[in-house]
Amino acid sequence: MSRSTDLPEPDPEQLRLAVERLLDETVDRDEALHIDADDVAISVPMRFGSDAPQATWRFDGDVTVSVDGIRGPLREWVDLLEE
Repeated sequence: MSRSTDLPEPDPEQLRLAVERLLDETVDRDEALHIDADDVAISVPMRFGSDAPQATWRFDGDVTVSVDGIRGPLREWVDLLEE
């Protein structure tokens, strides 16, 4: 994940908690999140695990993200997907 930045790998538990907080805030907000991106590239794991292949998502322009759902622990969703 940090191949070209020389940054340490993120702690998976801290990353999970950050994603949970972001999702909870977004669900509670009832507003879309608008982002202006200028040639941004993000490596996204295609499955769980440290050796998972990664896809590269590239953004250049406007991105709007909206979340519709209910709050709940991310771990429950991950467990459900792994079944």
